[in-house]
Amino acid sequence: MDLNKSIKKAKRKQLVTISCVSIIIFLTMSGMLVFILDKVATNNYHELDQSLFTYQTIASPNTQIDSQVIANSSILGGEVVTNQSKNIDGYMVPWSSLRSKYSVLGNEIDYNELLPSWYHSSKNSYEYNRQTKQKVATFYNPAIENYYDGVKNELEELKNMDDSLAEVAISFDQPYLYSEVKKMFPENVNVVWLYLFSEERDESQGPAGMPVYGFQLSVDEENRIFDAEADKDYFFSSFETYISPTLNKEMAAFIQDNQNKKVDDLEVLGVMVTGQVKNLTALKDKPFVRGSSIGVTVPMVSYITPEK
Repeated sequence: MDLNKSIKKAKRKQLVTISCVSIIIFLTMSGMLVFILDKVATNNYHELDQSLFTYQTIASPNTQIDSQVIANSSILGGEVVTNQSKNIDGYMVPWSSLRSKYSVLGNEIDYNELLPSWYHSSKNSYEYNRQTKQKVATFYNPAIENYYDGVKNELEELKNMDDSLAEVAISFDQPYLYSEVKKMFPENVNVVWLYLFSEERDESQGPAGMPVYGFQLSVDEENRIFDAEADKDYFFSSFETYISPTLNKEMAAFIQDNQNKKVDDLEVLGVMVTGQVKNLTALKDKPFVRGSSIGVTVPMVSYITPEK
C-alpha cells in the first residue's frame, strides 16, 4: 500500500516536473522567437529607413525629408511615414507623404506615392504629384532625341504669373562641366539641384518612367553654395549603396567613370532652379536651354521674403 502511494507520489512529482520544464521551455522558446522576429523586423526597418534617405539623396530634385517616423509598430513589422517638402526660393511647400512598410519578411518603399502620375489629353500632357496634384518638373536627357509631345520650353509661360515663385527644370542642349554651369546663371536665380544621369529609354510613346539622378546643393544661411564637393561625395556613396542589389551595369559604369572626379569636372545634363518668376523668365533665350519644365509654383506673400 505504501509502495503504491510512493509510486503515485513519484508520478505526480514527475508530472509536475515535466510540466514545469515544458512551461520553461515554451516560455524560453517563445521569448527567443519574439526576440528573433523583433530583430529581423528591426533590421528590415533600418534597411528601409536608409533606402528612403538614399533615394531622396540621389533622385528627388529639390525635395527634402522633413521627418521620418515609425507608425503602427509591432514585433512583426510596421510602417515608416515620410513627410516631404520643397523649398521654392525660401517658401516651404508641402510635398507627398509616404507610408512604406517593413516586416519580418522584408520591406517595401511606397513607390505609388513616391513616383509621379501622368495626365494626358488632347490639350495637355504632364506628370503630377499624386497627393498635392502639383505639376512635376520634367528633365530631358540630351542624348534622347525624340520625346512624346516633343521637348517643351515653358519659361515663356512664367510671364503671365505676377508676384509668384517657381521651380523650373532646365535641360541643357549638351552636357556642361559644373565649372561652366556656375557661370551660366545670374545671381538672382537659385541653382538648387544638378541633373547628372538617367538611363536612356524610348520616350517617344510616352514617359518611360526613368528616374533622374543627381544631387541637391547645400547652402548656408546666406543662401550661398558652400560645399559642393562634399555633396558630390555623398551622392556617389549613396548611389553605390542604391545600385548594389540591382547589378545595373549602366549605373555602375556611370559611377566608375565619375566618382573620383572633382565636382567642377562633372558633366551636368541640367539643373533645377528656383526664384521669382520675373528673374526666371530671363533664362528663356539662353542658348544652353534645350527644354524647360515648370514644377511647383507659389504666390508671394508680404510676410515671407524670397531668398533672391
